[in-house]
Amino acid sequence: MHDQDLTQGVIGRQLWKLAWPMMLSVFFYTLYNLVDAYWVSKISPEAIAAVSISQISLFIMISLGFGITVGSGVIMAMHIGAKNKGEAERVLGQSFVLSAMMAVVFTVIALAYREDMLILSGASGSIFEPALEYYTIVASGSLLLFIMMAVMFAFNSQGDTTTLTKLFALSTGINIVLDPLFIFGLKGVFPALGISGAAIATLLSQAIFLVIAIRTLMNPKRQIGFRFYNLTFRLESVKKVLDIGFPAALTQIIFPIGLAALTKVISLSFFEPGAIAFNLGFRVEFFAYLPAVGFGFAAMAMMGQNLGARNLDRAKQSFSKAMKYAVGGAAGMGIIAAIFATPFIRIFTDDPVVTDYTRSYMWTVAFSYGFLAALLVEANAFQAINHAWAGFWMFLLRLVIIAVPLSYVLTYVFDFSIYGIWIGVIAGNVISSIVGYILIRRSLSRIDVEAMTVFHEGESSPDDAQVETLVPDTAQ
Repeated sequence: MHDQDLTQGVIGRQLWKLAWPMMLSVFFYTLYNLVDAYWVSKISPEAIAAVSISQISLFIMISLGFGITVGSGVIMAMHIGAKNKGEAERVLGQSFVLSAMMAVVFTVIALAYREDMLILSGASGSIFEPALEYYTIVASGSLLLFIMMAVMFAFNSQGDTTTLTKLFALSTGINIVLDPLFIFGLKGVFPALGISGAAIATLLSQAIFLVIAIRTLMNPKRQIGFRFYNLTFRLESVKKVLDIGFPAALTQIIFPIGLAALTKVISLSFFEPGAIAFNLGFRVEFFAYLPAVGFGFAAMAMMGQNLGARNLDRAKQSFSKAMKYAVGGAAGMGIIAAIFATPFIRIFTDDPVVTDYTRSYMWTVAFSYGFLAALLVEANAFQAINHAWAGFWMFLLRLVIIAVPLSYVLTYVFDFSIYGIWIGVIAGNVISSIVGYILIRRSLSRIDVEAMTVFHEGESSPDDAQVETLVPDTAQ
């Protein structure tokens, strides 16, 4: 087993042990989309835009699943730190139930309003029909992705990101093999399925991931494991999970909504080449998320376990070190993206207009990746201390208040080129991350004050006061 006790040991070393497998996991998940984009691009330029735009809408699905499971993950980590295995396993089982319920609701809504959602995401003209084809299939299998999110936090909360990485690597490898087979067919065996083949390959890869992951979680030697008798629903416990999960879900939903709005603004002035360029540039941005997501989730797990163990100082140190590593790593990824912009773009397109637009994105926005990484780690830290609404407001500030309005004004009022859009994106990354850092430092300081206030006003110990303030009681 790769489970870790995160309440002791060298903080920097433990962060790295947690972060690098998680970075690889995100890389493999990103590779899912890149592989789809690569093979679909062989069909037509419209096909690659269709997959990109439909994935913006589908990102809402990921966001909802993430929101539900992040609350469960934080509470699981706290109970692990408090050495309460039974309650941690019950929360794990409940996260599966909540994810399945949310998947059913999402699937019904996503299919009933699929055309409207794609139009809002920027699908139009010759892009619309292939986007609808891809979207319909993937949305129909949304249960798989929702449960994948629950599985991801089940491993992360107990410090086992290595097994998670192996699972993502296997699933991605399967997708790489199935994509060309399903898209172009196999002569004499089965016909070419086109863009639908990419969607079917993705769902099959996810299904295999889940079968192996759940079997792994059922191993009795694990720190916490999956048990069928824990597939329960307790209202009071669910409320505790949603205190963290609901604002976390809204935080994630803002992301695809902002992307859809930016795509719409770009499409109005720069048409399909602009939309394609933005979506290609956004794919590169996923690589900047690697350090941010890796160290963000590492910080969440370490802060959760240490808060459960009543070690507030260690939780704070975990956040500070995670911030330094994430910002430095993402800034480095931004420099690499700018240097290798042209060869990367040539993998997907040789259209001169699309190439020029995408290169301009990667030569400007990439240098704000360090700020974006800071914002993501700050959001994870807010969730770990049960202040998830603060993360929501930071993402709202980034996209809805700064990036989208500023991009529109610079483009339509001041008649900037496509650089007006990129300036709006950069401003959103920089300003929101600075504001977020100020707020998280203030929140961490207030936890000290609140804990000491409870101690002095009552007869309890400082440790008891911290648990009362920070650890949700899900045993009700």
